[in-house]
Amino acid sequence: MIRADILEQFPELFGRKRVNGRELDVDATIETLTRELEPDIEAALTARGALLRSPEPVATRYAWPHWNEAFEDPVGGSAWTFRQIVQGMIDNFLGKESPLRWRLNDEVPIPEHVHPSRNPGLELTGPWHPLDMAFNALNSPAPMNMPDFEDASPPHFRPDGAPAREPVGVFAALKNAKDIFEGRWSDRAYEVEKKGKVRSYRITTPQARWPTRLARPPSLHVRYDHVTVDGRPAPGLVVVAVLWTLNGYDALTRAGSGAYFYIPKLQTPREALIVERMLARLEGMIGVPAGTLKAKMLYEEGNAGRQLPAIVWTLRRRLLGTNVGRWDYLGSLIEMWKDDPKGVFPDPQTVGMATPGMLAYQRYNALLMLMAGMKDGELTHAAPIGGMAAVMIYQAGDPYGRARYNPLALRAMVIDKLRERLLGLFFVPDAPLRPGEQPTLDAILSGKVRGALHDAYRQSWVASPEPEYVGAGNGPLRARVGALQELLDAPVETVDAGGKQVPTVASGLSDAERDLFRSRGLVDANGRITPFVLAREQVDAPEKLLDAARWEAIYRVPEGDVTIEHVQHAFYMAANYGFQILNGNFAAAIDDYELKLRFMNDLATYRINVSWLWALLRHQAPVTKDGHLLRATLTADGVVLGKPAEAVKAGSHLDRALFEKVYTFHGEWTDAFFAEQDRRGEPARFDRSKAPVIMELLHRQLLSPRYIQHSARALFVIGAARPEDRAGLLDAMFDLERAEVAARVEKGALPEGALAAHDYVNDVFVR
Repeated sequence: MIRADILEQFPELFGRKRVNGRELDVDATIETLTRELEPDIEAALTARGALLRSPEPVATRYAWPHWNEAFEDPVGGSAWTFRQIVQGMIDNFLGKESPLRWRLNDEVPIPEHVHPSRNPGLELTGPWHPLDMAFNALNSPAPMNMPDFEDASPPHFRPDGAPAREPVGVFAALKNAKDIFEGRWSDRAYEVEKKGKVRSYRITTPQARWPTRLARPPSLHVRYDHVTVDGRPAPGLVVVAVLWTLNGYDALTRAGSGAYFYIPKLQTPREALIVERMLARLEGMIGVPAGTLKAKMLYEEGNAGRQLPAIVWTLRRRLLGTNVGRWDYLGSLIEMWKDDPKGVFPDPQTVGMATPGMLAYQRYNALLMLMAGMKDGELTHAAPIGGMAAVMIYQAGDPYGRARYNPLALRAMVIDKLRERLLGLFFVPDAPLRPGEQPTLDAILSGKVRGALHDAYRQSWVASPEPEYVGAGNGPLRARVGALQELLDAPVETVDAGGKQVPTVASGLSDAERDLFRSRGLVDANGRITPFVLAREQVDAPEKLLDAARWEAIYRVPEGDVTIEHVQHAFYMAANYGFQILNGNFAAAIDDYELKLRFMNDLATYRINVSWLWALLRHQAPVTKDGHLLRATLTADGVVLGKPAEAVKAGSHLDRALFEKVYTFHGEWTDAFFAEQDRRGEPARFDRSKAPVIMELLHRQLLSPRYIQHSARALFVIGAARPEDRAGLLDAMFDLERAEVAARVEKGALPEGALAAHDYVNDVFVR
């Protein structure tokens, strides 16, 4: 059943549709797929919870699967063991014909426009509501676009206090997509008032040059209470997949594209099987071959990595590539180690994509795509996709003139994508090399060393559509492989960025950049590019591919410090993002006072900060470096946490007393920030009454003994709740056991929705 207000506002999304010549009913399709998939979704989420609560050590709990563990084959119907799956992937890489050999996309070829190697460049993600954001996405030079219904989604709830006629964002975004694809905005402008001025937006890019669109639906754990099946909220995954396909398939295919997806947060082959069944059923309903609805997958869960060959195999009819979802991935690693006092992560702000563990993660991702996507010795049937660049540039009209720091963001983009491109260069020699021999790219391209060169990372992610920023990332990804050395060796050119000389977009590597690349094995002592050497005998057996050394490289806790300044910074980011979620904004640009840049936050960055702070507080982890608590101060960059207040010595434990100081100083910053807004006469974009709400929520969550995976769901609940219900809902979600919640609801001591809230955020299913 579709809620009445949604049907009233978006009638064109529902009811009967003619798709690919077939008559289908949207509402009935949602009901059918929900009933078919719901038992498996509940079982998968229950298994997630059991794994999180397991008392086993991390190395046991998250070990590679046993070789004889069996997984259901959605294609043939029989079960394959993990050994068979891995061996079949190895056989494909080695070019060995065998009954086990399999590869990706062998049934329905990959269209050129969605191919991760043949349409290189950036993939832009973001919400398609408000409408101007959809227009900006289509006008962007990024060749791929992901209308986001997941971490950077428009809201799927109506925030408390919002006007009754304000549309629920996810459905508004789906209507925007339908209208755009059917040509309703091709020749007219969209006008909207922003900051007291009417602004006009148009789609200026011809349709033939629009980026390829892949809808990013929510993961299995998100529910939409606007759509119910048998009295229960429907899975957001099913709702978005059905609405995107049945409302868009015909228009997309007429335009030479197709209905494609970007699947988030899969952790296991069992979860991948749910997605595969859903998409295969949709294909059957609209009458197209299995594998037509192509998909990419975010490899953003540590738990997924250990089972990734089986996940890829499950999706083999349609999987275009796996993306290194760096933010959720880091959050998931913190989560994996959360129960081990020796597994406390250092400051997550310091765990970048060039750190050893994250490099191992990216290379493993590329290796599996290389092995599963090979045909006739070439990487043609899939490719890996790089990670998110989430720093944003400031607009010229920024009130503090922080556009002066934009060269930092532009150069960071270039280096990020250049590093990924070099990391994806794999060389498979024809004959064994001498011990220690490391051929350069020049030697390989000139034929001095014989073998196959594979150029894996040709696409990557970006969160901002500005042409200058996107162009900075497109360059390294689109360059000819033979021109990569020239990019590194170009003359060094610098530009001032807030008093600091920073290399320009077109500059060659600075000494510091070259030293970093050298230390990571991407260039040699002479600065020459050195592709990763992959000898066939290194991966010709399952035990060699998935060994203890690879597990340790990917999953070990990184080295580094825990500092009080970064504890404050993490709380600052979590509180500012949570404040915007409560106001219905999932894609939140937040001023990062450390980087002196804007940073695009979404549910994944919230997960990192909250998971880390929770683990620190649980273990009362010690600060490992002398530092200071910081208080709010007004600077040339605005109000920041920058005034040293109280010294915190190395060895000080993050106990409740120290946390309360972090909490108090952030409250002071919030007051100072709002006061500065008022002094400048700037209109408040968000409802300030939500500021104390996020503070109370974080206080309850971080001090709760209960760990909640994907805990932003608590924000969804509180964001839509009446003020008088919030305290009871927080009790139900973070503190009380289910039986106690049920008893108090029955007595009227808790809000009516408290039990549903408890079950939702804790993945409890009772029928």
